[in-house]
Amino acid sequence: MSYPSSARGFLFGSKSGNTFLNFSLSRRFLLNTLWLACVATAMIFGTAWLAQKVWGKPSGSIGSTIESAAGPWGKLSAQPILLEAPQAILSPNFRLGDGRWYFAANHPAEVEAVLREAGLDPASLPPLLTTLHPVPERPGYLAALPSPDLIRSLHPEVRTALYEHLSHLPENFPQIEPFRITEVYLADWLDPETLPPALIREVKSMMWRRGDSLLFSDYNTVVDGLTSPTLKLELLRQLTRKASLLVQLKIPGQTDIEPLVAYWGAGGRADQVRPLLTSVAHSGGGKVDISNLLPVFARQRLYRFPDPIAGTDLGPGCHWAAFNFFNTAAPDDSLHGVEGVERLLYEDYVPATGDPRFGDIILLTLPDGTSIHSAVYIADDIVFTKNGPSLATPYVLSTMGDMLAFYPSNERISLTYYRRAGT
Repeated sequence: MSYPSSARGFLFGSKSGNTFLNFSLSRRFLLNTLWLACVATAMIFGTAWLAQKVWGKPSGSIGSTIESAAGPWGKLSAQPILLEAPQAILSPNFRLGDGRWYFAANHPAEVEAVLREAGLDPASLPPLLTTLHPVPERPGYLAALPSPDLIRSLHPEVRTALYEHLSHLPENFPQIEPFRITEVYLADWLDPETLPPALIREVKSMMWRRGDSLLFSDYNTVVDGLTSPTLKLELLRQLTRKASLLVQLKIPGQTDIEPLVAYWGAGGRADQVRPLLTSVAHSGGGKVDISNLLPVFARQRLYRFPDPIAGTDLGPGCHWAAFNFFNTAAPDDSLHGVEGVERLLYEDYVPATGDPRFGDIILLTLPDGTSIHSAVYIADDIVFTKNGPSLATPYVLSTMGDMLAFYPSNERISLTYYRRAGT
């Protein structure tokens, strides 16, 4: 049989020649098939892209997975989660501060200048300034009592400028320790199925911004408008949600795990992490939650909320959590104070050289030399941190960006890495 010149033949036959099949495909048919295949491929990828945009989770949000860059730590995958404070520390009677705005000033004119610079409506100033009073036992301080209507009326940019200013005085606790969330987690922070949508809108309308973080200081104003203790508790429960990461290390099967042992066994802990890493590799590979690879201090506290320091209603702060990271004995409680931290940093640590390593201390410092936060470097972009002394602040694994988002954006923050001497 002969084929037309425009066709290409395909022959399928047995060696004996008893069975034989032949057919031809025209060049036009091949071109059309190729074109349809390209269109179908484009539609598949386009649909997948559209689905990700419409129904998928943005990178880094709750429900997404973050893949790390490969490094000496191996290959990590992280899942963002939100942790809620235990019911035992929540109360419908909770108050965030005393409702006053504190100013370092001796005369009402100084306070008025601050308020005008922040952008407050000039018509709102006279009633507010009449509430100014000196602060007992704090010479050079004046306190004002803003009305709920004034607080609600603040434009977001005005609220941000004013509250950023107020956050520099320890008396302004709501501005120093507000409820916090980064923008990527906002959609999952407050649940419209358990909170009235109008209440959620009110909270969001009164938030202020610091970089990518959103902060809420006016809890008292909002909760004073609620009559249900159950609703107050539900709002407080959701406001205490803090972002963390579940992080897994991917271990290939039948691989040399000594480089991973060297990295994760820092601090003289190689023999503690080697059995687990070896067993997973020899079983064909798999994933290990890195909480199993942390020193005992961090492993016991990760994802948990602190107990109060004796005689106070606050928990340990960031420095206590960071500098006790490798501690195998009872935690060093001298690290609750600045003097203890400075002593340990001077005696036991040196500036880190080269790339950051597991267990390095990250110190956040302002231009005047004030250290405002410390955390522990884990791997890639991940740190172990406790962001403040509040009992509603857990020990978490965080991205560097999420950690930095809560610290002042109007001042240059220096990141300095320190390493335990001899490691």
